[in-house]
Amino acid sequence: MESMKLGDAIELMKPRVIWLLVLSAIGGYLIAAIPKINALRLVEIAIAGLLSTGGSAAANMLFEKDVDALMTRTAKRPLPAGSISVKAAWVEMIVLTAAGLVLGYIWLGLMPFIFMLAGWVFYSIIYTLILKRRTWLNILIGGFAGNAALLSGWAAAAPINLEAMLLSFAVYLWIPAHIWSLVMRYSDDYRKAGIPMLPVLVRRSTAISTISGLNILSTIYMLFLYVIYVNSIPGYIILLPFVAMSIYISAKSLLNPTDDAFWTMFKMTSPILTMFILAAVLGLFMQFPP
Repeated sequence: MESMKLGDAIELMKPRVIWLLVLSAIGGYLIAAIPKINALRLVEIAIAGLLSTGGSAAANMLFEKDVDALMTRTAKRPLPAGSISVKAAWVEMIVLTAAGLVLGYIWLGLMPFIFMLAGWVFYSIIYTLILKRRTWLNILIGGFAGNAALLSGWAAAAPINLEAMLLSFAVYLWIPAHIWSLVMRYSDDYRKAGIPMLPVLVRRSTAISTISGLNILSTIYMLFLYVIYVNSIPGYIILLPFVAMSIYISAKSLLNPTDDAFWTMFKMTSPILTMFILAAVLGLFMQFPP
């Protein structure tokens, strides 16, 4: 394998993107397994999830290297910048993907493996390779990779049921608001690259109302799930401030539709999903005291 800098190899895995998917898998396992947590299984989910999602991110980088070169936001990524060769990137992608999926199957079993594979396919192939340059539905279809992440963790602890499916849609609903608010910030880049994301295809007012409304819906949905399936005071202490802040920022972006407002919304979307998962895990733990 050609030599490469460690920083470039890590950047190829999109660590700022995949950590939330790995967290979703870990959260799915903990929510399903509490109070019978297997520490080794938790480590196995984290390692297999990190490798497989890192492989899918590397595939995304490979398949979009020409588009990344056209966009100011992504032009300095390893492939368009030339700091890593295409050959080395392919090797890294194949090794990460194979290691993650094989370890997932060996350590976690068939069902978690199926969901890990589905997540890889939805992000790398269906979203990146097939849909992203063709239709604004790219996010709405490719977003099922988020469902798959949570379900892979859940399946490592318990059979998939209605609760698991509904919880996985918390990740699914979160994805479009998260991505489209980023697109609003860099809309010129996406137009220049010819990527048909919804915010660059519709009027600005339509994009504002769609993204803000979806972010509010996503936040309320998370709170609804918490009330129905957890409903524990310690979790409310964590979750409610972020719910209030998320709704406030979304409403503010409707009244003051500037790029800065949407950038604030984008930055807020990651904490609300993180806090939802943490609140659910803490809330369930508190229901089973030692």
